[in-house]
Amino acid sequence: MFRTLPRHVFGRLQSRLFPAYFQFSVVTIVVAIATSSAVGDSETSVISQNAIPYSLIVILATVLLNLLFFEPATTKVMYKRHAIEKRLGTGHEVGKIKPDDPKKANDPQLKAISKTFGMLHGISTLLNLGALGFGCAWMSKCATQMAQGSVRS
Repeated sequence: MFRTLPRHVFGRLQSRLFPAYFQFSVVTIVVAIATSSAVGDSETSVISQNAIPYSLIVILATVLLNLLFFEPATTKVMYKRHAIEKRLGTGHEVGKIKPDDPKKANDPQLKAISKTFGMLHGISTLLNLGALGFGCAWMSKCATQMAQGSVRS
């Protein structure tokens, strides 16, 4: 989408997609937490029946941080950036992060808001990657337990 849509159109689309993505993620993680007691090995007590695996708690925390704080904050800053770009006559570029015109790209307001946007977007991305990593660890644990035949039904 970034390479085919004008930057402002792409931003508006992302502002609709990300809340739905994080909401869906919360639902699926809650289901994983609710069913996590089915995964475990009573001999090694890797996951006790009454304990919620830490990896799922970390995933839920990162997704909730994104849903409740970083996504709304990033979107708010993005719309402020769009307003500055509209004033400068830019934002229609496709596949570019900043304007082609160096004078517009070096506008102090645009540079400041872009820095804030980049920071918030970067933190959100890192949280999302962290959730992905912990999710992979959880899925690996589930696969190992299934291979060993110790999933409770």
